[in-house]
Amino acid sequence: MVSDPADRLRKTLPVPYTEYLPDEIKRNVGRWVDRKFHGFGTIEHISETGDHIFTVKMGATPNARFSTETLRKFADIADKHGVGALRFTRSGNVEFIANSLDKAHEIEGAVGELGYYTGGWGRTLWCVNSCTAYLTCTTAVTDAPTMTKVLYDELKPYFTGEVELPAKLRINVAGCPSGCGGLVEDIVISGHYGDAPTYDPEKIKSCLPARADTLDKATPELVMVCPTSAIKAYKKPDNTVGIEIIRGKCIGCGRCRDVCDFITWDSSKIGVCVMVGGRSSNTGIGPTLARMLVPWIPVNPPGYREVVAVVGKIIDIWRTSAGGGERMADYVERVGMDELL
Repeated sequence: MVSDPADRLRKTLPVPYTEYLPDEIKRNVGRWVDRKFHGFGTIEHISETGDHIFTVKMGATPNARFSTETLRKFADIADKHGVGALRFTRSGNVEFIANSLDKAHEIEGAVGELGYYTGGWGRTLWCVNSCTAYLTCTTAVTDAPTMTKVLYDELKPYFTGEVELPAKLRINVAGCPSGCGGLVEDIVISGHYGDAPTYDPEKIKSCLPARADTLDKATPELVMVCPTSAIKAYKKPDNTVGIEIIRGKCIGCGRCRDVCDFITWDSSKIGVCVMVGGRSSNTGIGPTLARMLVPWIPVNPPGYREVVAVVGKIIDIWRTSAGGGERMADYVERVGMDELL
């Protein structure tokens, strides 16, 4: 390991990924031959060298947002009970690395004392992934992280393995139709406005060219950003520019709002849609995008009871009807969307 942190700032990219690995991991790169599961939160990795390394998976906060104080506590756990290493996964979970099963159990206990769960491997809920939503995003419609927190708490028995599922389950919560967290998960929840926008005819002028003559040479940005051509610009009798929103074409994505503050949405119609059957793996029917199951349900924080009820019902149907090892995508393909609905 590098002794002087300043050396990291002087590195030349790309850095070989093995350079900062703990010795226990570095000497076994490319030499792993087998693995075993110990419960639903710990994997034992077996090397041809005879080394046995254990990875403990911990469910994270929504969008993996941690305070620096919490990160220091994680680092202390990794140093005290592990090999001085941890990683944050693409799914937002945290993985600690130990060199014995006893140490792995110590890590499970230590993170449990901090209020976190371990699990998420095998036939369990692997993750509830979230975008940043209002924390950093300009297109957020709903607050995905708080919805993720509620879902994680409600679905905890599926993550820890207290209630076993037919196969792995991944859930993504996106704050807007852009779906930054991905549309290839088993269940996808996506915030959307639920209706086309409106605008103030006078205020909207600040987002449009001053003279309609320019329409022959350039398309206003407000029109360009619409992915379905639901916004049309036209010349008014006074040679100013007007717009028309074709409500039947609008998908409520909110892109127009990104470029003009005077696009207005009806907050009472904001909700989420729920999609099912997406995944990126090549088993079964192969990679698929999630398909629409519920076009709109309301969002009512802090409990989001409607969202929790719909997601819980989908899982119950899949859990009681799917065969062993049958991912949501395979199940949907077998029974059909009409039967699932």
